[in-house]
Amino acid sequence: MKKILFVTAISLAQLACGGSNSSNSVAVTPPVTVTPPSITLPIVNDYVLDDTATLLVQITSQLQVSNIDDFFSQAFTITSARNIENSISDGLFDLINNDTVQLSNISDVFNEQSKAIYQVILQQLESYDRALLSQSQQISYDVYQAEITSKIQWIDFKDFEYPATYGFFGWPGSTETFFTQAFTFNDKAQADIYLTLLNQLNRRFKQIEALLDARKAAGIIEPTVTLNYSQGLVASIANSAASATSYYQAFNQQLSALDSISTADKATLRKTALLTINEKVIPAYASLASKMSALANEAPSQIGFGQFSGGKAFYDFTLNYYTSGHLTADQIHQLGIDELSRIHSEMRVLFDQLGYPQNETIAQLYARVDNDAELIPANQTKAVYESLIANAYLELPKLFNVLPQQEVIVVGGTSGGYYIAGSDDGSRPGAFYANTSQNSPYTTMPTLAYHEAVPGHHLQIALANELDLPIFRKKSNFTSFIEGWGLYAERLAKDANWYANDAIGDLGRLQFEAMRAARLVIDTGIHSKAWSYNQADQFHIENVGFAGAIARYSVWPGQATAYMTGMLKILELRQKAQNELGDAYDIKAFHDVVIGNGSMPLNVLTTVVENYIAETLALQP
Repeated sequence: MKKILFVTAISLAQLACGGSNSSNSVAVTPPVTVTPPSITLPIVNDYVLDDTATLLVQITSQLQVSNIDDFFSQAFTITSARNIENSISDGLFDLINNDTVQLSNISDVFNEQSKAIYQVILQQLESYDRALLSQSQQISYDVYQAEITSKIQWIDFKDFEYPATYGFFGWPGSTETFFTQAFTFNDKAQADIYLTLLNQLNRRFKQIEALLDARKAAGIIEPTVTLNYSQGLVASIANSAASATSYYQAFNQQLSALDSISTADKATLRKTALLTINEKVIPAYASLASKMSALANEAPSQIGFGQFSGGKAFYDFTLNYYTSGHLTADQIHQLGIDELSRIHSEMRVLFDQLGYPQNETIAQLYARVDNDAELIPANQTKAVYESLIANAYLELPKLFNVLPQQEVIVVGGTSGGYYIAGSDDGSRPGAFYANTSQNSPYTTMPTLAYHEAVPGHHLQIALANELDLPIFRKKSNFTSFIEGWGLYAERLAKDANWYANDAIGDLGRLQFEAMRAARLVIDTGIHSKAWSYNQADQFHIENVGFAGAIARYSVWPGQATAYMTGMLKILELRQKAQNELGDAYDIKAFHDVVIGNGSMPLNVLTTVVENYIAETLALQP
């Protein structure tokens, strides 16, 4: 499975994919090449893979340590070296050799080698006697066992992916995001690394094309409705002038802000960037767009992985992975229906308070909500989000004992609804990306701020990175925990009375919660019940009030089920702590336990909370 470098918590992810099969592929026209004088780009050779047998012997020797904490450190170093992009995103340039730095290898052969390495790591981990470990070490053991096991399983299911799909979910989009949002450089040496890696983008895209061929050979091609949209995004960059691409715009913006680089060096760097984009980036996009256009002739019209041979087993795996549980598709489907019934009842109470008609649809009722809400002008949207976050920070000491030191900023743009973690070196703060390109009703703004920033993703992720834990636990990314916490943060704001006298804001919260419940029904409907795109979209409109991100759910199976299942587990554990501890229950202590141990599977979180309850009871007179 590809490593996502950011939290894809797109709370209102209506990433428009047309909504029907009428999308058309975009033609690719040859770009105009402008070659600045006296600059020659280095030749990029094919990857050279180390001999696997030799590498495994070396790694086995490195892992032969008696102390399990040393093992965790060694194992993390070994695995991190295989994905240098993560180190760059974290700002860990001291781990990078400027002369040999390469974009991560995404080939099937490389991933199969990684699988062999993970198996060696897992075998060594399980050689330790868990019963002899400290409680903290036992938690680390359980978290790492789950993490490494899932990495192996994702590679086993490698054929079940759409390598070139749109957005964060495919390699073109995640590669672009790495260069335009995650890679922060602070001096000329780091800017040179940026350009060195950008020069390798053509090789990266040839690997994407190879993955498309491999998936086609396995009988898996991205369905028409999203493939055409994905192809259009790739083709749009292929048809762009170098200076107009997001790659150059992001590079030049960073470069212009640095006083540490001379004017002459900046001019050379800009020329190199333009040459690289013209000679390597744009041709790579053009080639991939052409291949995707050809694939569209063979793409299925039906969405859902259940249509493919072996697709049911893959989908069952994704549900288990993303929910940290063992609920079946049918059980998750019914859970979503039940939660929607509850949420609609809560909505009705507020609709009645506002005097809204009893006989209107959800969509009609929320049109009234938006009409009654304050309309925030586009040029004030960023400031409103900043104010919401600042006010939330003032309330956090009532709910948490420990807050992260790293700040969170709001980044406005033409798209938004997601959070990207800050870098370890502090050069890039945590960032909530918000759509500030148009006027927006206030309705869902508070809930989106609470989910993405505080007390949601930023609070949890930034704090995890500052904890005194093995480094792998600071970096672990269990979706059911992270997205469950984000949705729990929305509910917590309600529980803490942040919506007092704000029925509009509370209805915005409930609409988002309904969206997460609808995802349980729609995701399982698409992948296990052969729902069509339009069938899924109609269900979303009827139960949430707007068109859903059906394309997203269709290309990223299971992930959308993590939010609601994760929140429900945290709420269940909170109620358990309240019931068993009585007067000894302290919400701040509970939160410290939940997010004070990093991201983890929900079954491990259950153990952590049960340990906290037992230890608290033992201290009572």
